[in-house]
Amino acid sequence: MNELIGYVLGNRQRERIMGILVSRGAITQEKIAKLERLPAPAVSRVLQELEEKDLVTRDGEAWKLTETGSQVEKEMKKRT
Repeated sequence: MNELIGYVLGNRQRERIMGILVSRGAITQEKIAKLERLPAPAVSRVLQELEEKDLVTRDGEAWKLTETGSQVEKEMKKRT
């Protein structure tokens, strides 16, 4: 778990995107890019990286946190 928390916190974009998924629930890549004012390719790359770590998953066009992603977010909140 600590490794995954460090992974997310090691990149501001990862941290921001995880935060959006916590606060908004399932959301499209395009909406994330608009909300965070990030280029679409950057959001796509970060989501793919997070998916490889089993922190997010795609549900049709929308992205959402996995159970692991939710646990990581809860642990991050405890530490801040």
